[in-house]
Amino acid sequence: MPHIYPVSDLKNNLSQLSEICRKEHEPVYLTRRGHGELVLLGIEEYECMLAKLKTTEEEDAEIEALWVSEIQERYRAIQEGTVTCIPADEAMRQARERLRPFGNTSWQPCTRNAGRDTGRNA
Repeated sequence: MPHIYPVSDLKNNLSQLSEICRKEHEPVYLTRRGHGELVLLGIEEYECMLAKLKTTEEEDAEIEALWVSEIQERYRAIQEGTVTCIPADEAMRQARERLRPFGNTSWQPCTRNAGRDTGRNA
């Protein structure tokens, strides 16, 4: 269940909100006049989120490079007159097969190291 509090609680109950982030490893959403304003997130979850984002960006670049390579290969075959016509569903199957190593890129929850010291004061 999401933790939603008015932004005024940031001033009045910072310790409680911080504890929710640290102990439950969940964000706290802060609202102003019923609309989302801020999100508090524990440093461990924040660092994990950044690491996942970096990994995803790197994988996206690799996938894009594969598609460019595929396009160049097909264009070269057209120019050389060595094109083999295949049904569209077969072409998609082949493309998916080449991208299979990147198929497991879904977001996973951060692994939590109980008692891990991040080197920062809470």
